[in-house]
Amino acid sequence: MILETLAAIALQSGQSGDFRPARQIDPYALCSCSKEPEGELVSFTGVVSDAQMTLGDDGRSAKARQATIFRVLKGAGESVPDPAKVWHVTNPAKCGVTFDYGKRYDVTAVRKSSGELETNYCVMPRAGK
Repeated sequence: MILETLAAIALQSGQSGDFRPARQIDPYALCSCSKEPEGELVSFTGVVSDAQMTLGDDGRSAKARQATIFRVLKGAGESVPDPAKVWHVTNPAKCGVTFDYGKRYDVTAVRKSSGELETNYCVMPRAGK
């Protein structure tokens, strides 16, 4: 009886010919990159040390645009302050990016006329680009 039960479980746990893997949807499918970013491109390597979020009009939810603060390790020279505050949106459909605390990133950002640094999916270095 035990052997029959184990055999039934083994047969049921095998992959079926009808198995279809879940379809992967690209979260950046709606992102539309312009040809040239407006402003000076700056690049540096840094570690995420903090973030700055601003509250929405309701006073409870975060706005879509936030800043990640990086401890600059190399590559910026005098063009990027240490720490560097880089503004971005997080929604992939709007070409947003996210960063994890404590992780090291090669960052490419655009220096806006206001002096702020801003990045997105279109200017960030990534594998295969």
